[in-house]
Amino acid sequence: MNQQSDNTEQYLNKCFDDFSKEQMRLLNDMKGATDDSKDKDVQKQLTLLNGLVSACLRLRNLKKQLIAKSNL
Repeated sequence: MNQQSDNTEQYLNKCFDDFSKEQMRLLNDMKGATDDSKDKDVQKQLTLLNGLVSACLRLRNLKKQLIAKSNL
């Protein structure tokens, strides 16, 4: 069970890293955007990514709490 938890945590960390990189890429795109419609599209994508990052962190932290409780 512990190995599976480690794999899950590693996967969640990788997802978080990937989402964060995508956020940075989109922010850079937004800085260079001259078209308002493109800017709005990038903002929508950033909003969705922010939600994914937040959910990923919450899930990772919840899993850590559950593991800590089970080890007591």
